[in-house]
Amino acid sequence: MRTFPVLAFMAALSAAPVSAQDTAPAPAQTPPPAANATPDDWNTTEVTIVAKYKGPALWRIKKGESEVYIVGGVPVMLRHFDWDRERIGHILDQTNVLLVGPKAKAGPLALIEWTMVKGTGPFSNLYSQLPPDTASRFKALAVANGIDPKIYAKDTPVLAVMKLREAVYDKHGLSTSDPEKMLVFMARDRKTPMKPIGSYSAASLIGKVGAMPKAARNQCVDDTLNEIDFAVSHAVAATHAWATADLAGARANSPNSATLACIEGADSTRGLLDQATNDAVKAIDEALSKPGKTVVTFPLAVLLRSNGALDQLRAQGAEVSVPDM
Repeated sequence: MRTFPVLAFMAALSAAPVSAQDTAPAPAQTPPPAANATPDDWNTTEVTIVAKYKGPALWRIKKGESEVYIVGGVPVMLRHFDWDRERIGHILDQTNVLLVGPKAKAGPLALIEWTMVKGTGPFSNLYSQLPPDTASRFKALAVANGIDPKIYAKDTPVLAVMKLREAVYDKHGLSTSDPEKMLVFMARDRKTPMKPIGSYSAASLIGKVGAMPKAARNQCVDDTLNEIDFAVSHAVAATHAWATADLAGARANSPNSATLACIEGADSTRGLLDQATNDAVKAIDEALSKPGKTVVTFPLAVLLRSNGALDQLRAQGAEVSVPDM
C-alpha cells in the first residue's frame, strides 16, 4: 500500500481530542524572532486573493473533470473555534470523498518497541537524563500550566515532552487536529464518504524514538519546549488569522512542529517540509486521476512556501484557483 511518511507523522503526533474551553479572543500578536517561526516565506500574492471571501483560505485544483478542494490549516489552533463554514459546507455537499489523515498499522513488534522506549528503567528518571537547564525548564513549564512534573519522571525524554505538549495544549483548549476534525464531522452529517490518504507503520515511528542519539534527543526536548511556549502565546492570534484568510497573520503566529521534525530525524524543518510538500502533491495527483470532487486539508506552510504544493501543481499544468462559492 502506498505510504505518505511525513503526513503520517503529522497525524501520529497530533494531540488527542479534549473538551473545548472558553477562551476569549485576543488581538494579533507580533512574535519574537525565534526558532519556531515558520522558516519559509509563504507566497504573499495569495493573501489578497483569498481575503475577499468569508472563512478560511480555500483552493481549487482542477484537471479535466477532476477537482480537489484544499482547506489550508495551521499547526495549532483553538479547539471548537466557531469559524465560518458556509463555503466549505457548500463544497462538501457536492463532494465525492473527503480525504483524511493516514491510518496507523500497528502490530506485535510496535507494541514491543513501545514498551522498550516508554520507561526510563528502575534506577533512573527523566530529569536525571536531561541536561540540568532543560530539566529545570521542563519542570517549570509543567508547573506553570498546573501540571505535576512528577507524572513524567519514569518516561523517556522524548515521550515525556510529547505528553507534556499534549497536556499543555489540552489545558489551553488547543487543537492540533483541526480543521480536519471539523471537516470529518461535517462530512458525517452529509454522509460524504471518507478515505485515508494512506497508511504508515507504527513500528517505524516508535523505532525512530528508541534509536535517537542522546544529543538529538536533548535537542528534540528543547525544540519541543520552544514550540509549546510559542504556540500557547500565539494560538489565539493564529486561529483568528486563519479563520479570516489572513495568511500573513497565520504565518507569523504559527510554530513549526519541532517534535515532528526531531522524531523524523530531519536536519532541519526545511528538509521536513520538502518531504511533506512532495507527499501532498502525490496525494492531490492521485485524487486528480479520478473524476469528481475531492476535499482535503494540508498545512498552509506546505501549500504556500516557495516551490510548495500549489507552485508544483501549477508547474504540472493543473489549474489552481480560489473557488467562487
